[in-house]
Amino acid sequence: MSEIVRTTVVIYGEEYQLRTDLPEEHVQALARMVDDRIRALAAKHPRVASGRLAVLAAMTFAEELARLKAEHDEALAALQARWRREKAAFRSKV
Repeated sequence: MSEIVRTTVVIYGEEYQLRTDLPEEHVQALARMVDDRIRALAAKHPRVASGRLAVLAAMTFAEELARLKAEHDEALAALQARWRREKAAFRSKV
């Protein structure tokens, strides 16, 4: 089991102390992704408050996750269907 460590990240100019069992490099990379997304949104919407920018960033990440999950599920279903066809074809030859 991984050890829980404290990591400090900076997102949109604010420091956050996180307790996690993830490698620090990974946590820092995730924080940079969040920071980059918020900054990109802030550039498009300069008058939006930081809290709302954070919610918008969360929504865009959630949309990406949902899209990727749907793509994954579709690819998995296609692989399973192919496997069933291949299995049936193999059994018919045996």
